[in-house]
Amino acid sequence: MLRALQDHKTALGWIIADIKGISPLICIHMILMEKSFKPTVQPQRRLNPIMQDVVKKEVLKLLDVGIIYPSSDSS
Repeated sequence: MLRALQDHKTALGWIIADIKGISPLICIHMILMEKSFKPTVQPQRRLNPIMQDVVKKEVLKLLDVGIIYPSSDSS
């Protein structure tokens, strides 16, 4: 397994753009909606303080490695 990983290390990447030969259009998930769809805003849900810290650490880790990115309306 190690030999296979070493032989094909260019196929591995930390972000989608690093993976050669795979278009990001294939990897990006899009939600298709009907034209008559009306979006709704759902209320924010509360999280207990202990879980807030855990979730915050995980989100910051994912942001640092580039797996997720902030959207234009995130705070």
